[in-house]
Amino acid sequence: MEKLNGTSMDLIQENVKKLKEIFPEIFTEDQVDLDLLGELLSNGGGYRKLDTSKERYSLTWNGKSEARQIAQEVSTGTLRPAKEESKNWDNTENIYIEGDNLEVLKLLQKSYHGKIKMIYIDPPYNTGKDFVYKDNFRANIENYKKVTGQVSEEGTKLTTNTDTDGRYHSNWLNMMYPRLKLARNLLTDDGVIFISIDDNEQANLKKLCDEIFGEENFVADFIWNSTKTPNKTRNNIGKNHEYIICYTKNDSVTLNLLQLNKEDLENYKNKDEFFHKRGPYKLVGLNKTGTVTDLRPNLTYSIEAPDGTLITPNPRWRWSEETFSKNKSENRVVFSENKGKWTVYYKQYLNEDNNGKMIERGRLVETILQKIGTTSNGTDEMNKLIGRGIFDFPKPINLIEHFSKVGTAKDSIILDFFSGSATTAHSVMQLNAEDGGNRKYIMVQLPELCDEDSEAYKAGYKNICEIGKERIRRAGEKIKSDESLPLENREKLDVGFKVFKLDSSNIKEWDTDTENLQQSLLDSIENIKSDRSSLDVLYEILLKYGLDLNIPIEENKNFYSIGGGSLLVSLNKEINNEVINSICEEYKKLQEIDKEFKTTVILRDNSFKDDEVKTNAIKKLEQVGISEIRSI
Repeated sequence: MEKLNGTSMDLIQENVKKLKEIFPEIFTEDQVDLDLLGELLSNGGGYRKLDTSKERYSLTWNGKSEARQIAQEVSTGTLRPAKEESKNWDNTENIYIEGDNLEVLKLLQKSYHGKIKMIYIDPPYNTGKDFVYKDNFRANIENYKKVTGQVSEEGTKLTTNTDTDGRYHSNWLNMMYPRLKLARNLLTDDGVIFISIDDNEQANLKKLCDEIFGEENFVADFIWNSTKTPNKTRNNIGKNHEYIICYTKNDSVTLNLLQLNKEDLENYKNKDEFFHKRGPYKLVGLNKTGTVTDLRPNLTYSIEAPDGTLITPNPRWRWSEETFSKNKSENRVVFSENKGKWTVYYKQYLNEDNNGKMIERGRLVETILQKIGTTSNGTDEMNKLIGRGIFDFPKPINLIEHFSKVGTAKDSIILDFFSGSATTAHSVMQLNAEDGGNRKYIMVQLPELCDEDSEAYKAGYKNICEIGKERIRRAGEKIKSDESLPLENREKLDVGFKVFKLDSSNIKEWDTDTENLQQSLLDSIENIKSDRSSLDVLYEILLKYGLDLNIPIEENKNFYSIGGGSLLVSLNKEINNEVINSICEEYKKLQEIDKEFKTTVILRDNSFKDDEVKTNAIKKLEQVGISEIRSI
């Protein structure tokens, strides 16, 4: 019976496997011949000459090597479920995680590798007023607990990264590098990431992303007017904007796909052979409907249909008569007849505006961004929802909702690992209610303590996570009661969320912080920590096994059935014949449905009375066809 590995995905080993598949000849006795690899890359296909110069074009800073190492270090931590702080635990597919996002990103590598369609983050801007979390990869979880007040240690605090620090920019880059490196692994092949930033680190972030995501995958550096009243810089220049930097996972994702999701793109069909260079189009009614105040004569003329019938607008046309004639002559006007009634349409080309002028998709996004609210709007939204002064200057809902529209499909997973007040979760629920989507979110936030003098603390919020969770609860109920939204969308809307909290491993031998030899010997008798529940252990197994945190779980008397029986787990303190027999019976039922069905059984190693009982249990399982048996 093989032991289950207690670490997160080993990214170095995964990359070595990929390298071995492509270049098997460079491996000798499990050692990599880097010189041979260099020869193959430079000579084998005429790729490019090796750069042996010590001076080269690159972004470097103090600590970059360690930051790269931190990204590759495995984590032995876990995410403990907190059902009492969750909402609709049994039915929701949304996830809220409290913890240091570096460790959390490591723990999500197996379960969510290549599954996240869109990432939006609003990291610290490094203004000198926000903190930069200094990682300690040798004991990061213990460090995290001290910083967030879960373990008392004198003098351990989250501090600001001031510009008087000699490594001001380096500190920020050292924080961002490993997190973005890990985040990229989670994106789908057609995934996209949006990162909010301002002038303090915009240039460094752009170069950092060029390195991690590839220059060829850069989409745009969108400008968003974040405030109506310009802030004066030290040079007395008024500034009212921030940036949203956008990259894709690979360069096969086109900019059009970012502007319009798959469902929108399907509306554009090109049927013109002669005008094929204009690209695909969709038909839009020329009649301007709804509330119209502009009824000028040049917009209320009659149009002659192909059979001579005069078509009058109700109440007016979108184009003047001059513009209509021009577009008709260019084969942009389409007439449609139904039971003697004529309708006039025009061809809206994907890469043209309403007047037929060629435009870039990025300009379309820029135009929309100018109409989106400011951080003041975001503050007003929070004030109305949970009270004045609780959280200042969050992003407005419609900013992230817009990027979710253009960067996801209706069933996508969206990740935000600097979630703050949980604006991203709010915007995902709002968008689902509007278009009937079933997008899921994963929020990750460090439980940074609220200052005791703050309005948030006075209102009962001890840390930022408490603010974010309460916002999601209230926002969900507000959206469900909004009668301006389609009822069927609101009825099926997922407004719940599962809460998980970062902690050290539940399994003592997986916890690398154990140094006391005498205690380690005692742990071999009882290897699960005394303050941990079966549910804690179960979710750690899911993470370490690489299963989705939303996978269906059925609890039976003697075991858990996970994912329809693909994993059968017994965490009973005593594993006897009754437990083993019940697992065997469950597997027989599954095979009656599907003869090819395979399962993996995981058992608690210290629950067997002795080695003989363990051996007999394994034999019984093998006799019914179960060959994959693991222990913890």
